[in-house]
Amino acid sequence: MAPSQIALAKALNELVDAGRVVITETRARLAVNQLNGTEAEAIVDLLEADGWHDVLASDAGGEIPRNLLPTSGEGVRVTAVRMPLPDGVEAVLTKSGFGALLDRPSATSVVWVHGLRAPVETLSVLYAPWGIVEPFVPLDAPANPARVVRVLGPSGPGDQIGRWLLRSSDQSAEVEAMAPWKERATKRLLASLAQEIESDARLLFRGPPPTRFSQTNGSIDQTLFATLQSTAGWVYENSRELDNRHGLLAAEVARTSLRDGSLKDLAVTLPAALESAKIAYNFGVTQQSKDTLKALSDLRKSVSDDTAKLSETTRSLGGAVISAVFGNIGLIVARLTLPTNGAFIGPAAMLIGIVLTIYVGAVIASGAHYIAIQRDLRNDWRFRLYRFLGDDEYNVMVTLPAKRAERAFWGTAIAGALMTVFLLIAVYFIAAAPPVSAEKPRGTSSQDAVERLEPTPDAAAITEAPKAESVVPSPKLNPASPRAFSDHSGSYLQDLK
Repeated sequence: MAPSQIALAKALNELVDAGRVVITETRARLAVNQLNGTEAEAIVDLLEADGWHDVLASDAGGEIPRNLLPTSGEGVRVTAVRMPLPDGVEAVLTKSGFGALLDRPSATSVVWVHGLRAPVETLSVLYAPWGIVEPFVPLDAPANPARVVRVLGPSGPGDQIGRWLLRSSDQSAEVEAMAPWKERATKRLLASLAQEIESDARLLFRGPPPTRFSQTNGSIDQTLFATLQSTAGWVYENSRELDNRHGLLAAEVARTSLRDGSLKDLAVTLPAALESAKIAYNFGVTQQSKDTLKALSDLRKSVSDDTAKLSETTRSLGGAVISAVFGNIGLIVARLTLPTNGAFIGPAAMLIGIVLTIYVGAVIASGAHYIAIQRDLRNDWRFRLYRFLGDDEYNVMVTLPAKRAERAFWGTAIAGALMTVFLLIAVYFIAAAPPVSAEKPRGTSSQDAVERLEPTPDAAAITEAPKAESVVPSPKLNPASPRAFSDHSGSYLQDLK
């Protein structure tokens, strides 16, 4: 953007803000009225520097020569012709010129706005920075608000609502250059949501109860403006459903809002009113009837029953895991304490461990099958019975509680399966281990005593032979005599020792 154009726009906007002049902009010409001589001379210089041609200064008496401008009084008018614009493009240099363009019917689909840095796309008009040429195809025009809004006074929504609806409701229009457009878009869109505009310009929502809003305090922040865009877009996006959606929203606004508020108060009520109107519209009725409440109650009860059943399955699984764990521990203890010469103990322990593991697996498989069935049923119900609920509402009411119950079951199942399998492996290794021979305990039997008394070969080898003694021949005795018997007995005992 040229510095001369920036300086010219700044000077003209300052004069308008001071209430000094009136500016008229058209596609080809610019006229500045009610200038004094000094102001007129400055504006003429800026116009010529920016490339405008046929720049003329005049008053009631006719054209004023350039050299006489400083001495001219009040009431000077300056006109100029702008450079040719591309076909289908309008351009505005001042805020007052932009406001005047917005107040008259749209003639082109592209408007160059001085000071705008990024394009702003509506359904029917592209507002672009000065000099930007981009391909733009207007969308189909929305329905005329006159179908649903009865206008008895001034300040109606008009018949070209597409120029006030953004293609993306999240797009920002908070730049200063777009302030005239945002102010008018807020008033026109809020007026298009009313059921009647009264003779004093108040917006009427019949309700019940009837609610009225005065068209004052129309300054709203970006969040409320985005909500307004979403609301008006939902109401007017489908021409065939316009009457139904408009009536639903108007009824919700009257039911939830304050009485006799301003435009800002009306904008504050739109989030809750839009959500309720969407639910009622999706359900296919004009209000949330007893059938709606009954359907929601049945859905809540069904989810509660499914969650309770899954919780009971989780508790059953926990009991099965505890039984298997203690059963396997008992098998391990029994295998370690019973005699090892029993041939049936190992296989019996393995058989019981496998049966306990299969039992836990069967409980887990039963719970998994139940979860799969409930998921299929919920997916089928979602689009057959509960299409009137939005995705967020359905997630809160159904999906999240079911997922929490499923996570509890799967956590218990994984932990129980791991403990059961590890204990089964432990039973297998302990049951399959070979028996270990026990050491024979030392006893006090006569055989052991004799074995201890018998000298070992090593001990006999290291025992020293007694020294030879002189043998004195004993006198020969009569075997039948008592002395001979006594000597023979004593010799036997000595040998025994």
